[in-house]
Amino acid sequence: MPEQAAPATPASPIDALLLLAHSSPSPDAEDYLLDAVDLLMDADRLDEADSALSELRAVDTLPLSLQIRYAFARASLALAEQDPTVALQILNSSPLEPLSNLPEEQQLTLHQLRIDALFQDHQYLTAVRERIQLSSQLEGDPLHANNNAIWEVLSSAPAGTLSIAGNNVDSYELRGWLELLRLVSSNQYNLQTQMSAIDQWRNTWTQHPASARLPDGLSIIYDLWEQRPREIALVLPMQEPLGKAISEGFLSAYYDAISKGHDVPQVRIYDTSFRTDVLALYDQAVQDGVDMIIGPLLKDAVRRMQRSSSPMPVPTLALNYGDLGGGTPVGLFQFGLAPEDEIMQAADTAWKEGHRNAAVLTPTGEDYLRIQDTFINYWTALGGRIVSVDTFGGENEYSPMIKRLFNIDASEARAASIRNLIPRSTVQFVPRRRQDVDFIFLLANPTEGRQIKPTLSFHFAGDVPVYAMPSIYDGGSSPIANRDLNGIVFNDAPWILEDSDPLKQSALATWTAASGPIQRLRAMGVDSFRLHLRLEQLRQFPYTRISGATGQLTIKPDGGIRRELSNAVIVNGAASVLPR
Repeated sequence: MPEQAAPATPASPIDALLLLAHSSPSPDAEDYLLDAVDLLMDADRLDEADSALSELRAVDTLPLSLQIRYAFARASLALAEQDPTVALQILNSSPLEPLSNLPEEQQLTLHQLRIDALFQDHQYLTAVRERIQLSSQLEGDPLHANNNAIWEVLSSAPAGTLSIAGNNVDSYELRGWLELLRLVSSNQYNLQTQMSAIDQWRNTWTQHPASARLPDGLSIIYDLWEQRPREIALVLPMQEPLGKAISEGFLSAYYDAISKGHDVPQVRIYDTSFRTDVLALYDQAVQDGVDMIIGPLLKDAVRRMQRSSSPMPVPTLALNYGDLGGGTPVGLFQFGLAPEDEIMQAADTAWKEGHRNAAVLTPTGEDYLRIQDTFINYWTALGGRIVSVDTFGGENEYSPMIKRLFNIDASEARAASIRNLIPRSTVQFVPRRRQDVDFIFLLANPTEGRQIKPTLSFHFAGDVPVYAMPSIYDGGSSPIANRDLNGIVFNDAPWILEDSDPLKQSALATWTAASGPIQRLRAMGVDSFRLHLRLEQLRQFPYTRISGATGQLTIKPDGGIRRELSNAVIVNGAASVLPR
């Protein structure tokens, strides 16, 4: 009699559970299946988890404990797929309501899933309320962890989204959290004033759960102050336009702090003008015993620092970006006016407005083509389509390029063919442009834009929205000339568009008038001063944001500083800031 083959051994715990699920009676089968779904979710195998969940039938006939597990699994899957609306619908329905009917452990799970869904759905205040409810069931370290999470939600919320009428704040805890956020935000430009504001808050809100033990993202401020650098090196080309503008911004913020009685470090200046060996001056600053270095500005120097296999000798805020994925030595931070931030924000703004089909228009040249490629790659990753791409050179005639962009030249060619077939002077022809362009992504300076925008109207494309990079705006120096730019949406530094920065008016009185590009570099200098004490806070608590002169500043995993700029539209030749 032939030997029987041994039963196959499941290849993994997931396979074993699925095998048991398919060979066991109910409700054991559903129990095994949900165990497998949990493991599939942990392994980020979402499609397989979804397929396994779809095998469950007549869920409402299962024991209540399995119905609850099933609901949690479906909600978790919806969150993993970035669909908080579906997750909230599941979490707010039977068998998960009312909350008090659930065992305590499942109540905690439900709270956490609701919080995650509300946060993902940008319902920040409701997420905080949910965490405040959760805090009543916690104490000790779990309570502190929950307070840390509350502070993270508050800090992550976009500016203005937490502004509510006082009578809508329905608890002592929530009022206290919002007041703490207000004080921290309004004193963010100086650690000393921020610490004083926090101390005052703690003396007032003595019964608040965060008063006895501050969230870690705030308590670090006291450590930063104790460990602050006493001497800083500014490694910049002081005699070159870029370095001069950045240093003007840095020193304006520096002397403004002195005028207000704030403690500031000593500053040593190492002039790298017209030098290629700027790292020699960096090394000299280290040998001179400085505690921190701001600079250098050369991209090649930043790349060389990226290649270091050792930590930086002192914390360093480089004023440029090296290569993406080029390495991140401990202590190296990178900050600059990266066009990638501007490109992605223009794309995100267009996407949120419902546009899906983009035409791309940039100048010719290798640097501009990189910007073009960056936009195309990001836009297609969002799910959008690129339907037309063109470039322009230094010519003053933009009609041929607009015709190519909108296929008008093809329409004219068809008309010419018809005239050849029917040579009559009475034949009427109105050019037709392609209709599948939702918007134009434009990279141009003001002079170019003032010619391109009217040319679009001339060729029956004046109604196509235009989203541009900051270079389209000269800082408001020519409102009459800029009327030809009316309707263009662009993003730019708050320093250019707004007057809310407390340093701006005094700085404008000190500086000579300058073009938009110089103003942006000065704003970068202001922010480099404001960032120098915050880098470790940003690194340890990446949700921390600084309302900078160049934008809302946060940190990326590679130590680069990301900017979120303000959006504006040009109206009557001047920028009008759009709501966030």
